[in-house]
Amino acid sequence: MGRRGSWVFLVCCSLGGGASLASVVGCSKSDPKPAAVVPTPQTLSDHCQTAIGAPRVVKVTPNLFVAVGYDLANTIVLHTPDGNVVVDAMMSPERAKQARAELSKLAPGPTRALIFTHSHIDHVGGASAWLDEGTEIWATARFREHFIKQYGVFQRAERIRGVRQFGRNVDAKSLECSALGRNPDFDLHVGGGIRMPTKTFSGKTSFSVGGVEVELVEAHGETDDELFVWIPSERALLPGDNFYRAFPNLYTIRGTRARPVSEWISSLDTMRRLEAEHLVPSHTVPVSGKQAIQQALVTYRDGIAYVRAAVVRGANAGLGVDELVDTIRLPPHLAKAAELTELYGQVDWSVRAIYDNELGWFDGSPQALYPLPRKELSRREIAAMGGSEKVLELARRSLEQGEARWALHLLSKLLDVGSESARKDLKPLVARALREVGKDVYNTNGRGYLLQSALEYEGKGSSLKPEVSDALLAELPVSTFFDTMATRLKADEAKDVEETLKIHFRDLDEDVFVTVRKGVAEVAMGTALPGTPEPFATLTTDSLTWKRMALGKDSPLSASLDERLSVEGELLRVRSFTERFDKGL
Repeated sequence: MGRRGSWVFLVCCSLGGGASLASVVGCSKSDPKPAAVVPTPQTLSDHCQTAIGAPRVVKVTPNLFVAVGYDLANTIVLHTPDGNVVVDAMMSPERAKQARAELSKLAPGPTRALIFTHSHIDHVGGASAWLDEGTEIWATARFREHFIKQYGVFQRAERIRGVRQFGRNVDAKSLECSALGRNPDFDLHVGGGIRMPTKTFSGKTSFSVGGVEVELVEAHGETDDELFVWIPSERALLPGDNFYRAFPNLYTIRGTRARPVSEWISSLDTMRRLEAEHLVPSHTVPVSGKQAIQQALVTYRDGIAYVRAAVVRGANAGLGVDELVDTIRLPPHLAKAAELTELYGQVDWSVRAIYDNELGWFDGSPQALYPLPRKELSRREIAAMGGSEKVLELARRSLEQGEARWALHLLSKLLDVGSESARKDLKPLVARALREVGKDVYNTNGRGYLLQSALEYEGKGSSLKPEVSDALLAELPVSTFFDTMATRLKADEAKDVEETLKIHFRDLDEDVFVTVRKGVAEVAMGTALPGTPEPFATLTTDSLTWKRMALGKDSPLSASLDERLSVEGELLRVRSFTERFDKGL
């Protein structure tokens, strides 16, 4: 080896770090990867009892209280001589009212300020229960945009997957809690109490209530609109969802963009500088003691940082995402930490999310560029294994032998190629396989998803239709509904259509042009785009009526009868035009 080669060898071996990189550049053989620390039934049961527990109010300091166990998220109250500062409002008004009743026994008085740490529904859905006359609602400037995304183009997919993640129809014995808190009750008025912020900021701000200063710091992590709260007089840090007692959800299986991992690490480091004496998260129980808090925050940021760095090293060494998932594990000292137990987020899901967020879906393997279509691949694999009957028998035998994951893989191949009748016959076996896999999974998101999916295959699952009040509809921009409308065109029914409808909003004094052009919907706000066909009609209404019609809460007929909607042009043609679009949430 020449001098330059020796230098490269030494630098790579000393700085490469990861076993994958070391093997690629020729360093000595690495130690075997540590085994994953898999949560057990006892791990989950202990967590449900100690990190969440029965509904109760915990006194953190003489002036600071947190309601734990009432809902998926906590509510925190700072009591001052002039009233209360409330942080996060739980998911439903019903549960929020229960928590307020108990908190008021220790912290009586009106709500002077309500702070949303971020826009997830479990933190804002119960807001109406906390509002009094003159209550200011605080959030970051990004709150509205992030919240509205939940009602955007992918909300149906996210809702279906979210119902599975939290095991909507799974019995309490099978899913004792979510790792973050009490299981949500989707039959309550979930989301009906949402209110928009009246005060927003970027970076950092502060305000005082009753002579007590409250500092708000923008701190991206769990979301892009996250903040943390610092109360200097109490030496109390309220981290929102940037810390809770479980491995962080760097990606959520209900579906969203991967979380900003580097910014999450940075936010945790900013919190460490405060040297808090009380750490009161919006999920799970508080932590007190400066040393214990420092240890918890360091452990949390190191867990995230370790996974991110391992992904970067492995990807730069040429490994694909599946290889990274198979090899990346937390080191023992982190894997055993209670703060990083994989009961909510998971390391392997996080690896995929970080990789995809930075490098996209393609993992560099040429075989991945032009693969056979999935169903064709399944057809050929089944044929190579001797046909559907033999594969089905192997799946049944695998289930009996405790190989449920292998059985589920085989059954997925049969579902790919089977007739409608054959797929129907397979459903009970698929449900059994899902349940067998799920019973050994103690990550509550994964467990809930598998067990809820099993119920759906058995025809026992129920869907969720969120409640959207007129008060909330009024806050949502009309452009959100048109963004969604552009994706709701029934393309096959419009492949030969080329026409434009003009919509005028009286209250906004704004025009919108909706064009259907051979299976594609185009929306132009304000003025029509060049080449747009002359509108065949003009529909005039107000924005709230349009939003209600878009959600299926109102009909054009009733809106016409009470003069909230009028049409200039061909009425029947307007009806045909609008019927080409799916409506509702």
